[in-house]
Amino acid sequence: MNVIVVDDDPVVRLVLAKAVGSMGHTAMPAEDGAEALRIVETQPVDVVVSDWMMPGMSGLELCQHIRARDAIEYIYFMLVTALDDSEHALAGIAAGVDDCLVKPVRPFDLRLRLMVAERVTDLHRRLAERQRGLERSNVDLAATARQDPLTGLGNRLKMSEDLEIFWSRRDRYHEPFGVALFDIDHFKSINDIAGHLAGDEALRQVAAVIRRELREADMAYRYGGEELLVVLPAGVRRVAAAADRIRKAVQNSAIPHPGRPGPETVLTLSVGVAAAEGDIESTLLAADTALYKAKSEGRNRMAVAERRVTVPELAASP
Repeated sequence: MNVIVVDDDPVVRLVLAKAVGSMGHTAMPAEDGAEALRIVETQPVDVVVSDWMMPGMSGLELCQHIRARDAIEYIYFMLVTALDDSEHALAGIAAGVDDCLVKPVRPFDLRLRLMVAERVTDLHRRLAERQRGLERSNVDLAATARQDPLTGLGNRLKMSEDLEIFWSRRDRYHEPFGVALFDIDHFKSINDIAGHLAGDEALRQVAAVIRRELREADMAYRYGGEELLVVLPAGVRRVAAAADRIRKAVQNSAIPHPGRPGPETVLTLSVGVAAAEGDIESTLLAADTALYKAKSEGRNRMAVAERRVTVPELAASP
């Protein structure tokens, strides 16, 4: 174990440090409470053996500082007291001290206390590792609950949560954003001719291209079926440019279209773009309308939703 030995008397400090080292532990001498705290903050520590009466910071105050730390690792604290100092010993235990040693400290007593400390710190270490594992599991579960298992993109729950955040930043900080709704062209023919497994693989490959093309601030989701939604924090012109870049990237990836046989038939996307206006539902509806327009005009193209005129704007018109 790593054991801090705190005493303002250099002789006592040296004797205790040598005793700790002789028992197979690493002694970390400190001349006062402040130095001990610096060690605690910068290095892994298992045990502190501290004198009670020291200038500047008493051993009890040192213990209270250590117990006040927001740390998952537990530090076993031993307080060294005088023979007739039973009241101080009780006060120390009540304040968070784990054990007390009586001056002068006998090597046998120190060895015995360190054996107990090792058992206790090992138990706390295993509990801390289990807690960290549970916390990691909870984080992983939360992420999995918001991820589409087929494409690896965010699912509808994640999309709803993120859109609320984008909308809040738009209203509070006037940060514009837009959405691009993508649809794989002739996707039904993939399922009809090649089967649903081929359709799943087509979705996975298209999603992988979209992920590669996103900037750090952009977000992508599986909107439903073969439709994929990308949210981009930018004005509508930049959103449209980014959406068309993604569309071309999918086409240039030359992913074979299993539902339309032919050496030159590859997967393509149609995309509808809309600026964030009105509310979330109307923005998504506008993107869907623009997507329908792109598909009706021949597919493998982009269409931008017409800007909607608000009621205050109509009232202000001559």
